[in-house]
Amino acid sequence: MTLIEALVSSVILGVGVAGLISAATLGMRNEKKSEQRTAAIYLAREKMAEVEMKGPHIWALGQPTSGVEERKNVTYDWTIQIDPFSAGELFDVAIKVDWFGSAGQGSVTLETWLNDYEAKVLALPGQENQPNTQAPTSGDQR
Repeated sequence: MTLIEALVSSVILGVGVAGLISAATLGMRNEKKSEQRTAAIYLAREKMAEVEMKGPHIWALGQPTSGVEERKNVTYDWTIQIDPFSAGELFDVAIKVDWFGSAGQGSVTLETWLNDYEAKVLALPGQENQPNTQAPTSGDQR
């Protein structure tokens, strides 16, 4: 083996090793981004479950619509937007989670429609025990 052959094989080996190190670094960075995205999706699903459990109507009246959580040294900002539809007790619920971490930043949004059956049953204060003021129908008179 000549000196030139040894130099050429060293250069080829060096380029190959550099490519492998670059690929490993890129893979680790993508794994970190994936972990952060998965954590953001879990947080959004947790908030959606809380809204569904309490009911969107009740949540919109008294629960927080935004907040900040930190998980594994990553800050997650979440916001909940609840918009009622004009008919019935149907609500458009959107939960957005933004994050800022060592592997970068990102955002996920979950959106669904929820029907708040319990809100329809709730009466306004003062209307619970009012007597029926309707006149009896002709079939009820004797």
